[in-house]
Parts: sequence; C-alpha cells; structure tokens
Amino acid sequence: MALKRLLWTLAFLLFAATAVKAAPVGGLIAGLAGSILSAGTFVKLAIGLAINVGLSLYQQAKARREARKNQQSTGGVKLSIQMGESNPRSYLIGTRATAGRRAYINNWGEEENTPNAYITEVVEISCLPSYAGPQGMDAVWFGDTAGTILWNEPHPDGRGFPIAQYRRNGVDYLWFKYLDGSQTTADSFLLSRFAGRAERPYRDTMIGRGCQIVIVTARRHEELFRNGFPQGLYQPRPMRLYDIRKDSSVGGNGPHRWNDPSTWESSNNLPMMIYNIARGIYYNGRWVHGGRNFSAYRFPVSSWIAAINEADRDMGGGRRQFQGGLEVSVDRDSLDVIEDLRLGCSGRLAEVGGRIKALIGAPGAAVYSFTDREIVVTADQDYEPFPTVAATHNTITGVYPEPAQRWADKDAAEQSSPELLARDDGERLAVSFRFDAVFISAQVQSLTSTMILDEQRWRTHELTLPPNAAALEPNDPVAWSSDENGYSNKKFLVVRAIPMPGRLQRVVIKEIDPSDYDPPSIIVPPVIGWMGPVPVPPQPMYGWQVFPATLPDAEGNPRYPTIEVRCAPNQDDVSYVRVQVKLTATDELVFDSGDSTVIYEPPYAWVLNAVLAGNADYQARGKFVPASNRSTEWGGWLPVRTPNIDGSDITVGLGQVRDDVKNRMKELQHQMDQLAGIVESLSMSVATSDMDAKLDRDVMRSELGGAVASVIDERETRVTAEGAMARRLSAVRAEMNDVVAEGYLSMKATTIGDTLANVEFAVRAQKGDQTALGAFILEIVNQGGVLKAQEIHYSDRFIIVAPDGSGGQGVFTFDENGAKLAVANIGTVRAAYMEGYNGKMMLDLNNGRMRVRSA
Repeated sequence: MALKRLLWTLAFLLFAATAVKAAPVGGLIAGLAGSILSAGTFVKLAIGLAINVGLSLYQQAKARREARKNQQSTGGVKLSIQMGESNPRSYLIGTRATAGRRAYINNWGEEENTPNAYITEVVEISCLPSYAGPQGMDAVWFGDTAGTILWNEPHPDGRGFPIAQYRRNGVDYLWFKYLDGSQTTADSFLLSRFAGRAERPYRDTMIGRGCQIVIVTARRHEELFRNGFPQGLYQPRPMRLYDIRKDSSVGGNGPHRWNDPSTWESSNNLPMMIYNIARGIYYNGRWVHGGRNFSAYRFPVSSWIAAINEADRDMGGGRRQFQGGLEVSVDRDSLDVIEDLRLGCSGRLAEVGGRIKALIGAPGAAVYSFTDREIVVTADQDYEPFPTVAATHNTITGVYPEPAQRWADKDAAEQSSPELLARDDGERLAVSFRFDAVFISAQVQSLTSTMILDEQRWRTHELTLPPNAAALEPNDPVAWSSDENGYSNKKFLVVRAIPMPGRLQRVVIKEIDPSDYDPPSIIVPPVIGWMGPVPVPPQPMYGWQVFPATLPDAEGNPRYPTIEVRCAPNQDDVSYVRVQVKLTATDELVFDSGDSTVIYEPPYAWVLNAVLAGNADYQARGKFVPASNRSTEWGGWLPVRTPNIDGSDITVGLGQVRDDVKNRMKELQHQMDQLAGIVESLSMSVATSDMDAKLDRDVMRSELGGAVASVIDERETRVTAEGAMARRLSAVRAEMNDVVAEGYLSMKATTIGDTLANVEFAVRAQKGDQTALGAFILEIVNQGGVLKAQEIHYSDRFIIVAPDGSGGQGVFTFDENGAKLAVANIGTVRAAYMEGYNGKMMLDLNNGRMRVRSA
C-alpha cells in the first residue's frame, strides 16, 4: 500500500503537464526511483499511472476541481467588502472586479440642519497600481445597480464625481473617486474633512502608496440608502503587464523591458498573465507574488510569443480568444493561480530541461512523423483505448463570473451533441467546471466545447522511438501512420518524453484533433436577469372627479365660486390628497393645496377653499400623499366650469383690476423716471431689410443755480415683419431744491401684444419725503381674442362739478381699505347682496330676504 501511494505521488510530480516544476524536482524523483526499482520498470509503471491521472484538458480540469475541495478559498469574485487587518493583501490582474478591503470610514458635514449628513468610505481594491489615471475605472456597481460615473462633473471640494443613478431632482447623493496607485501624498479631500478629528483622524501618512484606492462619499437619503451605505463593486482598468512580444531586446519588437515597468501596458491576455506571475510580480523592485528571480532564459521566447499571439486572436465581434482576470491574494500559491489562468485559455504547460514551455489553444502542425517501423519493438509498449463508462461524460457546463450580473456566478450554455448522447443510449452524463479567470460567456462555451470533444480522444500510447526522436518534448504534435492500429497520419500530442539509454526516447502520446478547438457553431448569449432594485410602481390616482361648487358666506349662503373634487375611498397608506387647479385659457396654476391640507377621510369629497372666477373654465388634478416614502403620480387634468355668481365675479374682478392698476402705475412712473435722464435732442433713422425705424427727440432745457426746467417732445415709428408701432410723448419737468413737478402725455398705437392703443396722462410732484401721483389711462386691450376699451383712474379723490362750477363734492375717496362712495343718487340698483359695514343689516336681493339686528 505504501509503495502504491508513493508511485501515485511520483506520477503526479512527473506527469502533471500543467504544473511548472523547478529542475530539482526531477532530480528528487529520479533519486527516489533509483532507490526503489530499476529504471525501465519504474518508468513503465509511472507512465501507466499518468495515463489514468490526467492527460486531456478535461482530465486536468477535473484534477483542478478535486484539488479545490481541500482549499479554504478559491479565486472567485469578492462581492462583499473585507474588513480588518487579518485579511491578506491582494492584487487585481487582468479584467476583474472586487468589493475591496475597507481602510477607513467616517461621517461629516451638515446639510439642511441634518448633522453628519455625509459619510465617506475609503476602500483598497488592489495592492498594486494600475497607473490608469483618475478616470481609470471601467465599471462600478453600488448595491445591485450599475453606476454611471459623470466624469465631466467633478465636485469642487475634491470628493470626486457624482453617480447618475443617485441624483434626485438635480441633487447628487453619491460621489466616487479613484486613486490609481501612483499617489505620493495623502488625499487632500480626506485630510480636509478628517485630519483634525479627535477620534479616528486621517493622517498625512495615510497615502496608500502603490495601492489602488476608491473613495466613496454618500449624502444621507432615506429612500436611496434604506439598506445603509451602498455596497460597492469596482472594476478598474487592468494593471500593466510585461509583453515579451514588444521587447526588442529579447527578440520581440517594441519598447517593453522586464526591468522597467513604466514601459509596460495594460492587458487582460491570459498567457501574458501566466508569464508575468511565473517570472514574479514585483513593485518598486520588491517581490510581491509568483516566481522569484526567474531569468528570461527559462521561458523560451518563441513558445511564449506564440502562446500570447494565440490568445489575442480575433474571434469577431470585438472579442479576443482568451481574455480574463483574477483577484490574487498574495498568500495564495502561485501555481494554484496559474492553474486558474491556464484553465481559461486551453493551456498546457511543460518544463523541459528547466525551461517552461506553453501551448495555448490548438496544437500546430506535426513536428515529427513516424510509422510502426520506427517504433523500438524491443521495448515495452502500452495502450489505453477506452475508459470505463463511469469515467466518461457527454455533456459539460461551465460556471463563470458574469460582469453584467454584478460578477455573480452564472452557467454558460452547456455543450453536448446528439452523437454523444446516442452513444450513451440517451443517458445524460453531465459534468460542470468553474472558470474563475474567465468573464465572457462565449469564451467559456468555446472552452467547454473543446474539453468535451477532447475528452473523447481516448487513445493513449506509451512507446519508445529511435534516436531521431530525441528532440521531442512535451506538447509537441506528432503524426503516426500505423497499419496495426489503422492510423493514417493520425495526430498525437506528446504528453511526456523521457530520454532512454542509447538516445532512445520513451514517450506517452495522446490522440488529438485540431478541429476540437474550433468554437462551437452556435454561441448562446447569456440571459441576464433584472439587476438593480425592483421599484414599486407609483400609485396612480383612482376615482378622480371634479364638479362646480360654491363656498358659503357667514350665513351659509352660496357666495364664492369654487370646485369640488372626489377620489376613490379606502386606499391603504394614504394620508392626504394634493390638489392643483389651473385656468384653462392660460394654463396658469391658480391653486395648489400642498401635501398636508386635504385630509384623506370620508366622504372622500372636498370643496376647495380657492379664490376662483365665476363662470370660468378650469382644470383640476390630484394625487395621493402616502404616509410612507413610496411614490404616487398625478391623475389627469379634468375640466370644470365654476358657477356664475355675480357678487363673486365683482369681488374677484375688482381684485384683479387692483393688481393690474398697480402694475400699470409702476410702469408709468418708471417711464417718467427715464425721461428725467434725457438731456439732449436726437434724430435717428435706421433701415434694414428686416426693419425700418425712426426716432425724433427735441429737448428744451433751462438751468439757473438750483432751478432746472425742461420740456421733452419725442416721436417714434417702427415697422418690422412682425408688426408696426407709432408713439408720441410730451413731458414737462420743473425742479428746485426739494420740489419736483412733472407732467406727462403719451400716445401709442401698435399691432403687437395685448394692448393695441393707449393714451396716458399723468402728473407727479415731490416735496421732501412726500410724493403724489395722478394718472388717467385710456386703452384698447385684447382679452382672450375680444377687444375691450378700459379706463384707469389713479388719484386720491374723484370730484365732479356742475358746468357752472358749483358742487365740487368728492364722490369717491380712496384709503388703505379701497374706494368709498360718499354720496350717490341712484335710480336703479342691480345687485345680489348688500350688507352694512357693521353687519347689522343685510339684504339678500336674489332670495328676497332681509336681516336686521340691533347688536
């Protein structure tokens, strides 16, 4: 039993084609072999065992899977952030995403009276630099949402760039910043916020030299961050790698030099990653991971250039044949990492005389051909034609991390064929493998297709060849024509080659078919499910109705026109109803209840306390206001006409007129103020293809000491393609010390706008801090397509006298309460409602009621 275990161990060391072995390993095995058995017997037994432990790509992958079972960790994507110093450092190589390791977190700031409104997290995502610059991040995820970094909108305080998906109503709530590892000082934003903290200060020595750093800042928002600070996942641009193809000093063509990483370039080429890790990963001359002090001689240039070129083969659609990436913990065995990378590129590695050779993808043309006559018949031969049924499979599936699914594991489309299923009487013999270093579904499907087809190449021979085969090495393709076996130039791959006495070569060869490496005829694109939060659709407005209504006076009588609104009852999580009303003619919003005025309660109908015109067309809409933070949406605008109530119309109309008069008086005084600044006469004429305009101004001015008198006459005409305008203005002004008196007359006619013609008379005087203005405006206006003439009188008193000058009593007077009619002799009065100032007497003329009270 002990001997059997030893032989299995020796077989693994000798014949695991993918393991990169240093020269002393071969010496160790040879020494052990010599102490146990004769060389010939040992070699036959060892090669026989090798045939059964893994010569095909499928068998190598299977051995890799078995080895994983005894490992505490694998190369899967780290989807959750790591915390604490006990976690080993890691670096990203190729295309890879990671949640990283938290280095610092703290809150700060105040926004809208909210203390500590911001929180900032610092995450280390790689202990090696990418030198990709501040925008060297290819993709980010926050929670289950792929983030869009707004690179053109950096925040002025240095916190980084906003994430589009976390912007609400023009306000940003999440920012992102990336340090590529080239930083030589601590981040200025972090120092400005946290350097002075008594607890957990951010020090100027916290540089993160050589490390890729992500800084995420969030502003508190209950809806956006209901699950707390967002979990990030970051995919930076691949780190720089040495490309032997671009090193002219070793036979390539280009500026790359192994000892000068500044000449390297970003890459996710899998064989290139294997080469760099095998030779050693260094930072500033210090070893980090992989091989140590491996010279370039140990990696044959022709072999590795061919391997890297094969991986870069264009497969169409912008895809190169073998791409990938990993996050590598520095305490992970480098051969274990290389195995993950090799599996992703159909690779075979072999050590020949201390030199590491690579075969990527399909083997090339045969380098040696032989027939049965060249085989040394005096040496033993062995042949393994078929494995047992239990050791075969006809269906294969690959599991890989899918970037579009937040780098979660996903099954690529399985590979099989009707012929294989028929061979096994329809029984589905399935197997699945992990491809941790591959992130493209099409690449995984090509790999699994090659593996399942390559597994069917069962014929494996062990034989001895003559001295002219002494140059054969593992991974060399050969061609064999054999009458005994029925082979005609059949291709085999040298799995192992062992020199024998007399320059004979003992080889283990396995049948191959280059067509197995062709991509499958049908590549099934991955089906990506919904990613991101599942939004609850906003609740629409149900049962919305609008009706004309009135508001009562103090006695309960209908007095003011308004609108009644109704909605559906018994809606869960609804506290209020928000109502908006707009005037149909202008689309002007005239009423908005706000979010907390209209309480949602039976009978679910409300008469709006709004100031609306009578007999006018309005539109109203509403939406539910929930107690929670869920969204609701507005219902449609529904039309309604308010009741025709005379008293209400007068009240509302007077209010509107009052506002209009105030605005007109402001305009009039502004025009008079402008005239005061005119000091020179002017005559001007402008004529173009689009306009003809003339202006004639005459100014007369006298001045003596502090007294100034001026007269201004101005005429203007203007004609354009849009219309015509004519204006004449006359003004007089006298001033001395603190007394200013002015008179103003203006006439204007135009075809443009709502006011078509107007005449304005005005007088104004100032004495000390007193000012008096009197004005009369007569104009024709266009109101909703109807021409109307209107007069505006602006004065403190309105006096009417008889033709002979008698009378002179003030009919109207104005104070802060409005206009008052002092005396009136009226023959007929038409009104809806009359009431005394003290409320003791009321006449309801429409309803024939009168009320009198003594107190």
